[in-house]
Amino acid sequence: LSLPSSLLLCGCYSAVAYLSCGFRPGFDKPSSSPAPRIIGGQKSRPGEWPWIVSLQSHGQHFCGGSIIHAWWVLSAAHCFHNIRPQAVMVVAGSVTLGVGGVTRRVRQILAHPSYSRTTYDSDIALLQLSQPLVPGRDLSRVCLPEDSDSGDDGQWHSCYVAGWGTTKYGQEQVSVALREAGVLIVDWLRCMWWMGALTHNMVCAGYEEGGRDACQGDSGGPLQCQAPQSSSWYQVGIVSWGRGCGSRRRPGVYTRIANYRAWIDKTMATAGRPQEAPPTALGPTPEKTELEVAGGVGYRVAPGQPLSIALGLVLGWWLG
Repeated sequence: LSLPSSLLLCGCYSAVAYLSCGFRPGFDKPSSSPAPRIIGGQKSRPGEWPWIVSLQSHGQHFCGGSIIHAWWVLSAAHCFHNIRPQAVMVVAGSVTLGVGGVTRRVRQILAHPSYSRTTYDSDIALLQLSQPLVPGRDLSRVCLPEDSDSGDDGQWHSCYVAGWGTTKYGQEQVSVALREAGVLIVDWLRCMWWMGALTHNMVCAGYEEGGRDACQGDSGGPLQCQAPQSSSWYQVGIVSWGRGCGSRRRPGVYTRIANYRAWIDKTMATAGRPQEAPPTALGPTPEKTELEVAGGVGYRVAPGQPLSIALGLVLGWWLG
């Protein structure tokens, strides 16, 4: 990667960092090796997961999401069963609900056309924002895996799930603080044996003994991991469903993003904000080319059950 000397001499490594995805300006240094961390449920620190957003309706958190582009947030389709886009607010750049961060309204919600409310297959949705998000120390975008990464679960390491969901199954009150838990990718066949109802568009993460998992209110948030020989973070999955939270042989089930990379790229391009397009002013609302879904309650549930996140150069890339 060749960078202008003016940018390299500014002394601001966080600015350089925004030229690539999966970088945490408040935590990482360019080309640094990942440091070992303690695995377990704990509060996240500001800037630790700068792509995670809280999706809120009437001031209440109901689901998570992740920034994949200045104009786009990735989440789960099941979050948006009964809420229209105009009622959804995206809150980014904060680890505490109601404190700090930046907000954006949602222009449209595009769920995958094959999403099944019965099986939770293709549980993925894109949210187009009314205005782009501007990068900062606590706000960045996560990398997405390529189509070719599908099925190669063994390549990922240092996986974490994070969100503002409940800390105990059955609770109604979500966590005020963003929390994280280290998890392991579970072999697909083993997870199928434990959970049943899996499709190849799903990936499981957790531990056989349980204890670390996503829960209600975490739906739509990212399962983020590091790739081999890389310090960049990739979103491998989207919190989708589970049987209880943190139970033995009941890992969390996530939408496998690699299977939907082509759909993500095509949908963003068709909607009028291509991932690599130059920055432009907001234009008229693009035509809807995918199923538009209206919002939901954000419960992470099992299928079929009732219960159901030189600046000119940087900004030019980001807005593109």
